[in-house]
Order: sequence, then C-alpha cells, then structure tokens
Amino acid sequence: MKPSISGQALRLFALSLAAIALLASVLLAACQEEEAKEGGTPKVKVVASLAIFADFVRQVGADRVDVSTLIPAGADPHTYEPPPGRVARLTEADLVIVNGLGLEAALQDVIEENTPSSTPTVELSQGLSAITSDHESANPHLWLDVQNAIAYVERIRDALVGIDPAGADVYRSNADSYLSELRTLDEEVAAAIDSIPSDRRKLVTFHDAFPYLAQRYGLEVVGVVVASPGKEPSAKDVADLVEAIAAEDVPAVFKEPEYNARILELAADDAGVEVCTLYSHALDKKVDTYVKLMRFNAKELARCLA
Repeated sequence: MKPSISGQALRLFALSLAAIALLASVLLAACQEEEAKEGGTPKVKVVASLAIFADFVRQVGADRVDVSTLIPAGADPHTYEPPPGRVARLTEADLVIVNGLGLEAALQDVIEENTPSSTPTVELSQGLSAITSDHESANPHLWLDVQNAIAYVERIRDALVGIDPAGADVYRSNADSYLSELRTLDEEVAAAIDSIPSDRRKLVTFHDAFPYLAQRYGLEVVGVVVASPGKEPSAKDVADLVEAIAAEDVPAVFKEPEYNARILELAADDAGVEVCTLYSHALDKKVDTYVKLMRFNAKELARCLA
C-alpha cells in the first residue's frame, strides 16, 4: 500500500518550488544586469578636487560618470596632502576638475605628476573675474556667488561633452535642468539677504572665503580671523577683530564646521555677540549638495543678522 500525501504537504511542496523558481529568476536577472554593465559603455572616471565640484559633476553626468574626490570632507584644501590611495585615482582619471587660483596649490605637483598626459584638467575659475585679497593674491572661492557656480557647471558640461560625445544629449539636458535650479537658487539667496536690514549686513568670518558671496548679495566683510592659509592669528589680530566687531556693531560672527574656530568664539564672547555657521566648501550629512549649502547659508545669514 502506497503512503498517501496530504493536501497540506502538496501545498507546501508547491510553494517551495515557486520560491525556488522566484529565486532563480532574481539571480538570472542580476547576472544579466551585471553582464550588461560589463558589456556596456564604461563610465567616465572624473576626479574632482573638492566634494562641491564632484556634486556639480554628478548633477550633469548622472549615471554616465564615476566621480571621486581628491580632498576629503573636512580637510583644508589649502594644505591637505593626499595619501597614495587618493592619488591613485588620478592615474585612472578620464577628466580632472580643479578650481584654480591657488586653491589646490599644495596639490599641484601631485596632480601634474599623476594625471595621464591624455587626461584633460579643467580649471573651473579660469577666465572669471577674481577678487584680490589684501595680500595681492586672487581669492579662489568664486562658487559662493551662484552666478560663478553657473559658469562652473557650464564648463563641466562642455568638458564632459568633449570627452564623451556619445553622452552629449544627456549632459546638455541634465545641465539645462540644473542651471535652471541654480538661477532660482540665486534669486532665493538674494531675497533672503535682502530681508536683512542694510546696516546689519556685515560679515565677520573665520577665514577669508566669503568676498564673492558678499559682493554678489550686498554684504560687507568687516573682518576675518585667518586672512591667508596656514597663517596663525596673533594676539593683536584677535584684539583688532574684537575692536572691529564692537566698532561696526556686528550682530553675529560666523564659523565654518570644518575649522577649529576657538579664537573666533573667544572674540565673539569678548564682544558679546552670537556665533553662527556658514559653509564655504565642505559638504556633510546636513548639507550634502551645493544647493543645500547655499540655502543653509542664506537662511543662517537672515536668521543671525536680522
């Protein structure tokens, strides 16, 4: 006599077969996708000096680009020395993106010696009008004026089209959308700063990163703690800063999250004013794109100076 199989056992057996079939189909689809990637057009490898420029590249290049940065978040681009692992990215790059105007001066030899001769290096600030500091050197932080950021994105678009003509339509379409967003952003920042009373639009910052923002949106830079990279402020510098804060009736001072601003905090405490935050180049979990960075800055300025 043959043993009987219950209906419940048959149903369980059928469900097991269905599960196995589903798993097999998923694995097959994954394999086919991987094969398609391997057989498809390889991504354009781009190395950008800063995360903020890498963000520009991603906005334009989307899935056609593989972007990495030479300088990590929180590091000072004026003085950072990359380890071999980051330098190696240059040797495989199809395109290198830098700011210029001395921002990457500490990395210039590393970039030149490790970038293949066939790989173009795009200097985003080239040809744009620069502000000269007290030390007769051009200030490199042009992107904090959104109009300059627009020029940066246009230059990145053209560079990607030049090295990957097959993706030209994608790059141009993505750039058009992003440039429209940046034009709206420019208006938002201007409106936020216009809401600040004109006699309170005064900036005291940790380092000299904001003259373009000030020039574009009608602010006055009253003082900075660190006027040039690598220079430690003297006791007189701090005393002069405290005096300037009081004389100009500055309502707040601004630190940057990537720098130790203890000296600025002490000066603010002596002057009895609030310490707020502005971002110049670093991206983090709170501010992870250029658009978010500029919106944060605009809101913080309006909040702290109003």
